[in-house]
Amino acid sequence: MSLDVEMDLLRKAGLLLACAPPTYGGQGLGCNSDRHSVLTAFAVLRALGRASLSVARLYEGHMNAVKLVVLYASDAQKTQLLARLAEGQLWGVWGADGATPLSGSLISDTPTGPRRYMLHGQKAFASGLGLLDQAIVTFNKGPDGVALALVNVSEPKRQDKAAWRASGMKATWSGVYDFEGVQIDASVLIGKPGDYIKEPYFEGGIWRYCAAQHGAVEQIVRLWRARLEQRGRAEDPIQLSRLARARARLIAVYAMLRDACLQVETFVATKPSTGNFGLEDDRRNAVEMALLAREMTEEMAVVVMDDAKKSLGVEAHLPQSDLERIFRDLSLYLRQAGPDGKLLNAGRLYLAQSEERTRLW
Repeated sequence: MSLDVEMDLLRKAGLLLACAPPTYGGQGLGCNSDRHSVLTAFAVLRALGRASLSVARLYEGHMNAVKLVVLYASDAQKTQLLARLAEGQLWGVWGADGATPLSGSLISDTPTGPRRYMLHGQKAFASGLGLLDQAIVTFNKGPDGVALALVNVSEPKRQDKAAWRASGMKATWSGVYDFEGVQIDASVLIGKPGDYIKEPYFEGGIWRYCAAQHGAVEQIVRLWRARLEQRGRAEDPIQLSRLARARARLIAVYAMLRDACLQVETFVATKPSTGNFGLEDDRRNAVEMALLAREMTEEMAVVVMDDAKKSLGVEAHLPQSDLERIFRDLSLYLRQAGPDGKLLNAGRLYLAQSEERTRLW
């Protein structure tokens, strides 16, 4: 099944609209701060990760884009933009720059007309080429810093899918999008410069792709178990030990991710401080937990894949098999930008908190 068909199935199931708040016709998946909405979003991303990492990657980007609009757009913008989700639009977030980093120069600023910007440069690793209707992009606005804009990315002539040469995640329809010469109205700018990297939603938001990755590892263990049972090898003591360790790692990381997503998504900057800790403590702790969960998700996935390959032998490497595809996609998807920096940041956040706050009992 091709990715456009799969995304259309999500559209028909109402999952694209579901990311919008209830006041705009959705269910608040990924943007509401109540526990039920957060845990439902967590479950959906894991379920999609079990089915297809490429689909999960695009849905996670859509959820992130809607979240950014809900967080930082004006009320008028929300009314206008979120209505497009009911039309079935698919959104994404493109942060990585191409050979020429994306920037914008002011070309019109008159009392009678709207402010307009001319964009220059490209976005790389742009997932969903030919599928996305809109993407939130970061661009350099000059002295004001890095800004966000929700822009149309449906022009085929600007899409370069051939630029995506990675062995995994091929079905994400990724590549380079050329924005050179695109003009945008200031009305599509979302929030203020600097909003994009506000915490706990920037680094903290990595729980979303970790949930998809966890789902993929769950599927590896399911398929691995099924293969062993089909061949009558499941009761072998070594195989049982490997499966049990994989199961233990899945459960442990599930608990970390569940806790991390709740801490990040239920954080509300306007709530009163409680107990001995203030909002900054809550913010730092939420981001630290998300970063640590990312580290443990990667470690768990690498070990489980290695054990599964040892257990299944050549079968794990046969091209076009379901397991080989997941191994290939997950091995690439795990390699998010700056993993060492993320781990160092987690350490700094730990040191910034009081010893009392970091107790586990």
